[in-house]
Amino acid sequence: TEDKLRMSEELEKHAGRMMASLDDIVNNIDDVDYAIDKMHKVAQQHRQFQRFTAQQFWLMEQPFLEAVRIILDDRYTDNMDTIYRILIKFILEHLVKAAS
Repeated sequence: TEDKLRMSEELEKHAGRMMASLDDIVNNIDDVDYAIDKMHKVAQQHRQFQRFTAQQFWLMEQPFLEAVRIILDDRYTDNMDTIYRILIKFILEHLVKAAS
């Protein structure tokens, strides 16, 4: 249930690791080789989970964009929206490709 998910320490830890990975990728996006290598490692780690499909990575697109919007608050402009949409699409495409 949604209540169980909200109370899940396992989910909280996973979300923290996910955000740390995204943060690392975003902060190192100028080093494309490093960023792509990181994406491949993250994707490979997910292959171990039964019933996980590469397409599930797309489920974090909207939560990521919403988190960025909340964090940037009044600094979140239409231009920032475009930039972050392109960025998350780039990341998710590489994750899906590497996990497939």
